[in-house]
Amino acid sequence: MDADAVDVLRRRARALRRAIPGRYDDLRALARGFQLDEVTPDALARAMIECSRASSDAAREIDALARALPSEAHRARLRRALGGGVETTGTTGCSSETRRAREVKAETLAPGLVCLRKFMTVERQRWLADESFRLGESVDVQQGFFERSSDGAAKLNQGSRGRMILTPEAFPGDALREMCAEAVRAAQKVDDAMPDMNPTTCLVNFYKDGAEFKWHKDSEDPKLVKSRAGPPIVSFSVGMSADFGYKYSFEDPTHEVVRLNSGDVLLFGGPSRMIVHSVLNVHPGSMPGHLRGKMLNGRLNVTVRDIGEGVIDTSQFPAYRVSYDGVPAEGNV
Repeated sequence: MDADAVDVLRRRARALRRAIPGRYDDLRALARGFQLDEVTPDALARAMIECSRASSDAAREIDALARALPSEAHRARLRRALGGGVETTGTTGCSSETRRAREVKAETLAPGLVCLRKFMTVERQRWLADESFRLGESVDVQQGFFERSSDGAAKLNQGSRGRMILTPEAFPGDALREMCAEAVRAAQKVDDAMPDMNPTTCLVNFYKDGAEFKWHKDSEDPKLVKSRAGPPIVSFSVGMSADFGYKYSFEDPTHEVVRLNSGDVLLFGGPSRMIVHSVLNVHPGSMPGHLRGKMLNGRLNVTVRDIGEGVIDTSQFPAYRVSYDGVPAEGNV
């Protein structure tokens, strides 16, 4: 590296120290470890994203420093983990969302199965990603996205996927409940078969392209399965696009596919509550620009459920197991 490049790095480092005085030393140690191949790009990316939330100055300096890493190979690995650069836009919660006209398109795929296109604004997508990763990476949450391997490295708790099981109250205020209520109302406008729901539980899943899924049904109260009137699953998509496959029995030789993009919401309830489904594919390179640097490169899926009187067996985490009066729920995740 020539003298001019070294001087640029030093100036960037001093500016970054001023922007994040309490976190600078830790971030610097991670960056050095990354260049020595002792720290994974995901670990450094998570720290960079967290530090960038301090201010727009912090985000700008972290982004510049990432682009100035001496090794092109390391820069490329870090870009992939970040899904691009660390954006300088601040975190925006739902309560302060700038209201604007939204082109929400409701697609009725089947009775009880509705896709709301572009339902979440850019601000809401950023907010949901920000809060999900805050919870998923927090030391206060024992059931976050990550677990420690035998060598001390952080890894996703389901191999190619990370999962949390939370209540809607884990998210600030009533924002997630309000989003669910809005989504249900929008779906009911185009589908009379869509029931009401009371959010009680949410599964938050994060995964990258290449993650593997089995065909499955989502857990439900055995008493409601035959009634075909179960409250809907409300599934929010943020990040990379994915192909969602569904059919009405495991034996069906064919299935339907709907592509879910960042900002889309899928609801399945009533006669479609017990569809057999799977994520068939996550599209590489589909991370929208407004989320690059706001979350790890991948897909975040927040599914909100109404489990009624169901009881979650937390000892089975990260598996999701629910029972009703001691009887295991029908379906599995």
